[in-house]
Amino acid sequence: MDFSPKPAMLKQRDVNCEGLYCYLATPFDAAGNVDEGVLDAYVSEMLTFGVDGVTCLASTCEGPYLTGSEWNLVLQRVGKIANGRAKLNVGVGAFSTRQTIEQAKKARDVGATSLMIELPQYFSIEFEDAYRHYATIAEEVDVPIRLYNLAVTTRFDFTPDRIRRMAEVAQITSVKEASGDVSRLGQIRALCGDRFKLFCGFHFQGLEGMRLGADGWEVMMHPLIASQITDLYRSLREDPYSQASAEKFNALAPLFEFFRKKGVPQTIKEMSARTDLPLGIMRQPIRVLTNSEKAELNEVLINCGIFG
Repeated sequence: MDFSPKPAMLKQRDVNCEGLYCYLATPFDAAGNVDEGVLDAYVSEMLTFGVDGVTCLASTCEGPYLTGSEWNLVLQRVGKIANGRAKLNVGVGAFSTRQTIEQAKKARDVGATSLMIELPQYFSIEFEDAYRHYATIAEEVDVPIRLYNLAVTTRFDFTPDRIRRMAEVAQITSVKEASGDVSRLGQIRALCGDRFKLFCGFHFQGLEGMRLGADGWEVMMHPLIASQITDLYRSLREDPYSQASAEKFNALAPLFEFFRKKGVPQTIKEMSARTDLPLGIMRQPIRVLTNSEKAELNEVLINCGIFG
């Protein structure tokens, strides 16, 4: 079977979706409810750092842990603030195709420029089922799709050869590769050429990912570290092999490694508690950092020059 991209099906490709995207944590107040005021301030402040886009309601953003009304609330508020100021990537990875289409239509209606679709699942599925899931959504909602390969969490791996087959779905314009194997970026590029915009999905893989030809970097941030990460990204875009890029990456590498080991949203939220823009704690049953981990994080932040 020929899995090569079909040129006639690529005409809808969005060529302007690359860049630095900030995954937005969902802020909660002391009672555990979505903190609307903090959310507005958080989104607004992140946009001042010149990010190309923001992502809300995806898995790392705790989107799957929100009630239906909370999900709609976050979507509406982020959409209103981001409108015209940055691209808006919305996580719509529901369990069923019907649920995903419903969320995708809501995202479209607030101006989403792309739909982040991972493949959460309860029952195991075959590749043809996954293909049909994406193809059906593309038929129903006319918004570019970012295929999110989060293999460890979803227990479904979009390997490079599978992504090559997914190129037949014209509306999939980008891929966020988060399998854990950064070399996949090079493999996808070799198989698919420039068919997709490719995003590196982890902080700790940013340097190598950009060296392998990633078109963008999609990571969670807080204003506390946004200036360092945006500066690093600009350096990586200019020349990922430069000494300046390596030095800037290595300066933040201990924090990126902490993210990898302890969890990105858990760490970002703990960091935020030390600022005037606290994002609250994780929603149960997701774990929060222990006291010893908080002490370790404090040392990391000092060593990285984030706290004096």
